[in-house]
Amino acid sequence: MGGIIGERKEKKVLEKDVLGCLLNSKDYKGQVLTDDQVADNVIGTLFAAQDTTACAMTWIVKYLHDNPKLLEAVKAEQKAIQEVNGRDGNDNAALNWSQTRNHMPFTHKVVLESLRIASIISFTFREAVADVEYNGYLIPKGWKVMPLFRNIHHNPEYFSEPHKFDPSRFEVVPKPNTFMPFGNGVHACPGNELAKLEMLIFIHHLVTKFRWEVVGSESGTQNCPFPVPMNGLPARFWKQVPSS
Repeated sequence: MGGIIGERKEKKVLEKDVLGCLLNSKDYKGQVLTDDQVADNVIGTLFAAQDTTACAMTWIVKYLHDNPKLLEAVKAEQKAIQEVNGRDGNDNAALNWSQTRNHMPFTHKVVLESLRIASIISFTFREAVADVEYNGYLIPKGWKVMPLFRNIHHNPEYFSEPHKFDPSRFEVVPKPNTFMPFGNGVHACPGNELAKLEMLIFIHHLVTKFRWEVVGSESGTQNCPFPVPMNGLPARFWKQVPSS
């Protein structure tokens, strides 16, 4: 990363990308970021914007594979969209924004349920800005607090049969502060809507163009740096031939 930063500085070319924005940003005192700060931010962005979404998509592939009836329901919803887009004779017509927002209600619930069970971001850190007493425990001002999102998402008080993959549970909006796959409050992930959009587009092309089977054992989870099925869920894919 240091070599890339040094090369970009030598060229003195203003690129409109994340690295370019970081190299040219200044704080309220006019100070620029150090190379280490720039590198930390770029690496953090790669983890937050790439690995997390990829892990979530991996779980979606597994959950759909493990639940054939739900997979068929998703296929029906997505093929209906595909048929609408193909009415002009173009089978490769692109999705549009309205379709991802208004015509994928069941698929959207599948995404939410996948995020709940997988809980890619299992925890975060916050700092108590004042003394707080909770259930008889005193949390002094300045102490670090670590909310465990996975524990919340798998709490049967909030989600009945929490280990069951059931997208229908999202027909009702979860109670406040019980579903937080992207964090919460002012520090919530700013890319949460983009991530969900990417997942919807991924599912559309996955179920309308491919069939697949998981290869080898499906048991176990790798938890570093983010939870994924053991060995990354090896699978075999076949491209579907469009029906005439």
